[in-house]
Amino acid sequence: MRIFEVADVYAQARALLRRDPLLSDLWVRGEIASVTYARSGHIYFCLRDETAQLDCVMFRGDARYLKARLEAGQAVVAHGAIDLYEARSLFQLYADLVEQEGVGAWRLQFELLYRRLEAEGLFAAERKRPLPAYPRRIGLATSATGAVRHDIARVLARRYPLVELVLVDCAVQGDDAPQQIVAALQRLNEFAPCRLPSQRQHEAIDVIILARGGGAPEELAAFNDERVARAIFASAIPVVSAIGHETDYTIADAVADLRAPTPSAAAELVTPDARALRETLRGYRQRLGAAAQAAVQALRHATTAQQHHLLRHSPRVQLARQRQRVDELDSRARLLMRQELRTRAARVEARRLQLLALSPETTLARGYALCYDARRGTVLTAADQVTPSASIVVRLYRGSLQAHVEQVMPSVPSAAPSHAER
Repeated sequence: MRIFEVADVYAQARALLRRDPLLSDLWVRGEIASVTYARSGHIYFCLRDETAQLDCVMFRGDARYLKARLEAGQAVVAHGAIDLYEARSLFQLYADLVEQEGVGAWRLQFELLYRRLEAEGLFAAERKRPLPAYPRRIGLATSATGAVRHDIARVLARRYPLVELVLVDCAVQGDDAPQQIVAALQRLNEFAPCRLPSQRQHEAIDVIILARGGGAPEELAAFNDERVARAIFASAIPVVSAIGHETDYTIADAVADLRAPTPSAAAELVTPDARALRETLRGYRQRLGAAAQAAVQALRHATTAQQHHLLRHSPRVQLARQRQRVDELDSRARLLMRQELRTRAARVEARRLQLLALSPETTLARGYALCYDARRGTVLTAADQVTPSASIVVRLYRGSLQAHVEQVMPSVPSAAPSHAER
């Protein structure tokens, strides 16, 4: 016999409850018998019917999705999982969704799946990708027999005829629709630009439109399927949802990179307007022409200025200027040389006249004579340099005399100047 601890009993019972697929994904209908809002944000309430009651708890994270405050006496439908709370011996429902009774089953499933996928980040705005500005190929996942494909093709032909539309047929309602939609998205993703080699990039699909016409909520159930939502999330190509009318909203719309109110609007959102492009190009052409004309004019002015600059600094002009400069310098040099020659000639003439004035010849011409000792040839400047009977040579201005000294006379002092001469 095995004896269990109390905690072991709860652990065993909890394991059994969590393995039960029905109790781990349970929908319960009942009337709220009591409700308590805790300061922590959790909600504790009790569901009852004619014969039983069930304790329930909804944690703060799930309680924030409630559309209205829970009150005693309300008839509701709750979803959650059964578990044990051993500290108080409670067998209770851990609710993650509570809706007023009367809401359709599809709506309850929608709310539950929406919250779960939102918590996983499938609807996060930061993961949504921008659409290409000028797509070359657009993938379309819809029914080949419906009017949607024709509406989209007509809008594309009018708005942007350059684009190519690639259709992958799939059911858009019925039990097989989710699987076919997933297969269509996967087929189109085989042509994602990141999955094609460079030589096949011309086959790449730039954006996908997932579309169907309007219908009742039950007819749009395929687009609230978790498999479709995860296929859109996994797409390597941006996805635009165009499901039903503008008032219809599906989980596929929440996951898609962009939601279009109608299929025709989707065709307009993924392509530029060819007419607007033509007007834009016409404006660009005019601006480009004006800019080119202005640039040519500016270049023409710049070229003319450069020509003038080159002409002013060309070797020919420089040589002409240098020749003129050389002529000016030559004239100045010749003038300076003549002035220098005249100055030097004047100096020479002055020296000549000075030498001429000091020349013995000039002195001799005035009646003076030079006496030389005939034997020694030296100039005689005093009478006592010779003796009587000595031979001397007397040089005159013209010619010379040979003479003999007869008598040497002493020098006579010159007379003192008179008072008048002083």
